[in-house]
Amino acid sequence: MILSVAEKRALLQRQRELEEYENEMVRRYQASQNARAADLQAMKMAAEEQREEIFKKLAEEEAQRRAEAEYVEALRNDLQVQLAE
Repeated sequence: MILSVAEKRALLQRQRELEEYENEMVRRYQASQNARAADLQAMKMAAEEQREEIFKKLAEEEAQRRAEAEYVEALRNDLQVQLAE
């Protein structure tokens, strides 16, 4: 099968076009993967921030409960001292 020069040029041109198309598709895929990775990272960061807020709130509530318990204990002790007198 002997190809003419024009046919060979056309085949080479088509091959270059296909390679360029493939390269473009690879670039698009990589860009979409990068965007997806960035979205996932943002979601992870948001979840971590929410988690930290929850733990902070729980710590504050625990500190408040502890302070109230200490206050009640101090009142009990004062009452026992007053009753003992």
